[in-house]
Amino acid sequence: MIAGDAVDVLGRDELVIRHPHGSGERLTLNRAEVDRPLAFATPLPEGFASAEFFEAESESSVRQRLQRFEAWLRPLRTQFALGARIYDHMDQMRAGGVVHLSAADRLLAVIDIQRWQASLLIPARPVDLAMADWTFGAKLSLEVPPSFIRLPLHRVMWNYAVRTRRDVLPHRYREQSLYLRRVPRLPAHWFGEFHLVLMRELMERPATFAQLRERTSASDPHLARHLAALYHGGALTTDVDSARRAERDNRRSMVALRFDHVDADPSSRQHNPDSVAPSSLLRQAVHSPLRVSTGAQ
Repeated sequence: MIAGDAVDVLGRDELVIRHPHGSGERLTLNRAEVDRPLAFATPLPEGFASAEFFEAESESSVRQRLQRFEAWLRPLRTQFALGARIYDHMDQMRAGGVVHLSAADRLLAVIDIQRWQASLLIPARPVDLAMADWTFGAKLSLEVPPSFIRLPLHRVMWNYAVRTRRDVLPHRYREQSLYLRRVPRLPAHWFGEFHLVLMRELMERPATFAQLRERTSASDPHLARHLAALYHGGALTTDVDSARRAERDNRRSMVALRFDHVDADPSSRQHNPDSVAPSSLLRQAVHSPLRVSTGAQ
């Protein structure tokens, strides 16, 4: 939510937002590159058009805007709820087979464990997934209605792992040597800098949790949280043979990821001399797929 009277328009989608209380802080924003909900409080600057505006003095207007935000974020929240259910049944997931999640005889999700893929009812709400009946079986149908979307489970589990407050790193990953199994097949801007640091460290040489803590100077909770995301994204293994087989592909993927990550960084672009990079308001936001795609300087 942005104060409209603090916005200066540089182009069709590029804005400079001044701190509304005169601190001198500014940030630049390109609306076409922002993958999170935005709204502007009236009055809006002359020549600036946005359907996403609200009256900050009106409680009903603010509530309506927040409801639109909630609707925009619902698919991501639903994936989080699905990830939580999968994590709670992870032992069963390792057995293979098919899972149906349903409520009141309505199918909400189908999980194909062998292909590590989920199909999800588009209108499903987070509470629906949280309360759904979990049915597991080797012979359950994999037929999916047309109103479902297909999602790789490594994406669903990454979305869950980077947000949950639970410790979701398996115990053996705190005790055994860790290897880079692969670079997760995710958009480059989903990775925080520390995810990249950990993958580079493990590509250089394997390490235990304690060795990574020493090499990166990270606290235990910080390290565990980022390793958990990499684990659920399919990046880590304790099996030296599978890591060795993937070494060449991992090096190519890391090189490609480095360039993708640089391309998403505004410090690698040519800026208008009068514009500035996004301030800490966006740069320090919790990592997520909703992170502004222009990244941080």
